[in-house]
Amino acid sequence: MLFFTPRYLKHAKLLHKGVTRFINYKRDLLPPAKLDEILALRGSLEEAMRQRDRERIKSLNDELNRVCEKALPDAMPGELAENIEVIFVTVVLALGIRAYITQPFQIPTGSMQPTLNGITAEATVEDPTPGLLGRVGAFFSSTRYINVVSDHEGTLDRSQPITEHRFLIFMPYCKLHFSDGHTIRIAAPQRQLLDELQLVKHIHSQPVETTNDTPDRRMVYGLRGGEPIRKGQLLARGIVRNGDHVLVDKVSYHFRTPTRGEVFVFTTKHIRGINVPEEQGAQHYIKRLAGVPGDLLDVQSPKLFINDKEAGEPGFKKVMQGTRDTPVNGYRGYGFAENVGGGINKIKLRPEDYFAMGDNSYNSSDSRVWGPVPERNLVGPALFCYWPLTRHWGTIK
Repeated sequence: MLFFTPRYLKHAKLLHKGVTRFINYKRDLLPPAKLDEILALRGSLEEAMRQRDRERIKSLNDELNRVCEKALPDAMPGELAENIEVIFVTVVLALGIRAYITQPFQIPTGSMQPTLNGITAEATVEDPTPGLLGRVGAFFSSTRYINVVSDHEGTLDRSQPITEHRFLIFMPYCKLHFSDGHTIRIAAPQRQLLDELQLVKHIHSQPVETTNDTPDRRMVYGLRGGEPIRKGQLLARGIVRNGDHVLVDKVSYHFRTPTRGEVFVFTTKHIRGINVPEEQGAQHYIKRLAGVPGDLLDVQSPKLFINDKEAGEPGFKKVMQGTRDTPVNGYRGYGFAENVGGGINKIKLRPEDYFAMGDNSYNSSDSRVWGPVPERNLVGPALFCYWPLTRHWGTIK
């Protein structure tokens, strides 16, 4: 014989569960008389459920809802309060996961190409915007086609001509601010907009002389504010590829030692050779772990030698398959430190020091330039490229 639970009993069980949760969460706020009333009604519901008294259950459903809603007259409506509670718990869980388990990370530069792509941009002469199918493909490849013409006449705000924002976590964009409050949105990160897409050139802004202690980001990139903008004036035109987004494992290094050859993330806080303004706090870098404590590293372009032997881990072999003049699959081998601003080509690592190198060795500022990474800076290995949906999607090797 096939047995089943009638729908009214299922609803009664859900009501009982909801009332119990309400009592547990609000017990310290409920007046004693109201608490006793709700407990008595819950007991009556339990009895009606045992007797399968459909009419009594229906009556108690209405009465329990009414009594619970009026038990705390100053509280928010039940559904709203519950939704806020669910959102709060979700946010707490997400922050907990980010803090202790995994963290999303966007590749900012091209130092790990072609293993991982950073944010890149290129100006175009003609409007690069594709048709409908091209725009759909552009979304999944995180590509933005920029062709922005001013819809306003005025001058840029002198106190804040440009700001950078982010839509979701995939799509950075900028806003130009006019002195009369008008704004223009451009779907590109600030550095790429001002440099590669030549915003400064298009608006005829004068270069700004800066020093190492200049705290104002807009000054560094050449917008003073006060620049006149004409209606119909071209502001930016080109293609922006927003770079790969990866998940970083923040747990593994608590239970195992870092593995030579893996792609890893670390902070810059205690690295003297990386000059990050104090007000910006520590940044996160991503490189390949080339050396662990005690290793002797030696770059003999295009090869990397570790402890007097050619590096044998798969990640290193992948980089070393090509040369600077004859790349293979985009890999050009390991370059000398002088190609990236001077530094060292041979080093013996001290205890608790790690050596970071970019796969794009000829264009990677890494431990050859600013020194080893202290153990306390390690965040974890990069696990998975989850966006965009290109050939890089999947496990990072």
